[in-house]
Amino acid sequence: MTQTGPDVQPPAQPGQPYQQWGPDQQQPATPPVPAPAKSKGKKIASIAGAVVVAGGLAAFRLTGGFGAGDPDVGDCVQMKGDTDFTVVDCTSADAEYKVVGIDDKEQTFADSQNDPETCAKFPEWEVALWIGDMITEPGTTYCAVPAA
Repeated sequence: MTQTGPDVQPPAQPGQPYQQWGPDQQQPATPPVPAPAKSKGKKIASIAGAVVVAGGLAAFRLTGGFGAGDPDVGDCVQMKGDTDFTVVDCTSADAEYKVVGIDDKEQTFADSQNDPETCAKFPEWEVALWIGDMITEPGTTYCAVPAA
């Protein structure tokens, strides 16, 4: 039989990796677990995503929906302002003008109003409707007649 000396500790018992504390002993406090560090990459990506969404919405509003809703020949429109109109059903009471042609030249609002050649290719036209991003930038002129 082999005896152990005072410097050898007994083997740990399975299932009990720590020593039990007696009633007169105080258990040391467990240090708090630090919160995981936030990744700067995720923060930058979320900010960039918000900027892209906001920029897309602004571009959508400035361009009238990326050309969506712009009238074609035969469409009827309702005026919302001097340079703002929406496509409506031609049988609707809201229909004010019917587009009979689209001028090939992109011009500013002032140029389209002062150019005698605007809508000259469409003999039946009575009203030139202009739409664009800003009044000082080139836009499209729609040649129209009053809706029936």
